[in-house]
Amino acid sequence: MTVIFFNPYADPSVKGASRRIAFLRHMLDLQGQDSRAILAEDYRYLPRGLVERLFLKAGLRRFSYFLQASRLCNAPDNIVISEVIFTPTWRRNMILTVHDLKAYDRRAARGGGRAADLRRYAYVLFTRLAKRIVVVSQSVRDDLRVHCAVPAERILVIPNGISQDRLELATATMDRFAAGPKRFDFIYISSFVRHKRQDMLIRQAPAGSRICLVGRDMGALPDIMQAIADRSDAVTVEIRNDVDTDSELFDLIGLAHCGVFPSVFEGFGIPILEYAAAGLHVIASDIPPFRELADHIDQFVAPDDEVAWHQALERVFVEAPAPSRVAAAKVRASNFTEAAISEQFRAITRTKP
Repeated sequence: MTVIFFNPYADPSVKGASRRIAFLRHMLDLQGQDSRAILAEDYRYLPRGLVERLFLKAGLRRFSYFLQASRLCNAPDNIVISEVIFTPTWRRNMILTVHDLKAYDRRAARGGGRAADLRRYAYVLFTRLAKRIVVVSQSVRDDLRVHCAVPAERILVIPNGISQDRLELATATMDRFAAGPKRFDFIYISSFVRHKRQDMLIRQAPAGSRICLVGRDMGALPDIMQAIADRSDAVTVEIRNDVDTDSELFDLIGLAHCGVFPSVFEGFGIPILEYAAAGLHVIASDIPPFRELADHIDQFVAPDDEVAWHQALERVFVEAPAPSRVAAAKVRASNFTEAAISEQFRAITRTKP
């Protein structure tokens, strides 16, 4: 049996998707289970039938990807895991993964009008047809049941997690930077999308504070740059869209007092675990998926209350909390480690509905 992770939209710059796949493949490696990933670069070199090639030539990528996923499912020894919604989700050896349902949130949805309606219809159709769905949080599971009427027994929660290697890297970072001066008061790791609200963070940061934004631009960078220009005499902002390794990422985390996550909509929140694993003080929006990470968050703030955000940031700016080994230890003892997640994932890949 081979487990195949199929996401031809994902490339190395899509950190969330590629990291999730790398983490789950690592779980399978620990179990001695064969797996492979088909991401954007891999898809370019796959054999394709005539119809698939015609779809690609016509710019109809979704249909070509659908045919490729179907071909992979035709091999009975394959288990195909994909977060691409337009796939043959009804096949017995197909597992659909859903990270979030932002199509149903007006602030996080991409665009509106007919395109948004079509995306929502696709979610309803293909999730209802799916034999098995894996989601990253109880919050996403609840959303699937409310918006798409998917039966609870078809949905399994397997959260995102943090590997042992990354935990060790976080600990080493905390040890290395614990006593030295910090370059940043706040660090925010997430893609640059409007609902992530990097611009709000800049607006509400205390005068004199230093902010590090780590992520790839997905449309919100102009708003962020405008917010920086508006407060250029009050705050210092370093934008890092070139962080490609875990070592670079944790070095930046280690140089900060506080990790923040002011997004209004998420499916999970891996950066929260990364902040806490390195001992940072953590402030996050009070939204359902983050409540599932409450053991690793020092303060919740109402997502739309900018005054409360300013007050929370001001307090941390003044106190400049030192790294907490208690916070780091909580991550190591949590249900978000590779050891905790491995058995859950093993069960779904060893059985068919």
